[in-house]
Amino acid sequence: MSQENVEMVRRGIESVEAFWALLDEDVVWDLGRDPPPDIHGVYVGRDSVIEASRRYWGTWDEYSLDADELIDAGSSVVVVHERGRGRGSGAPFDRRWAQVWTFREGRRD
Repeated sequence: MSQENVEMVRRGIESVEAFWALLDEDVVWDLGRDPPPDIHGVYVGRDSVIEASRRYWGTWDEYSLDADELIDAGSSVVVVHERGRGRGSGAPFDRRWAQVWTFREGRRD
């Protein structure tokens, strides 16, 4: 994983606008077998990913996402720590999980 990709991952985790700016028009966002609440499945295309992420992040108050570890596994693997509080319920959540970011020509694939 190049240092440039590491910096793009860090920026994408620190800012939703930076995350969206990294998305390729043909991005595929596969939430896997254990998706977060309120979104699931596979989202294809930049607009679809932005809409799904807006819907997800909009359900939380006090939301934060931090990169705990960046692992070079051919493509960027990021272990993240996600915390927040339900907007309606006030219920807190705290979880750690992994994301795989793949870049092509400086964009998230």
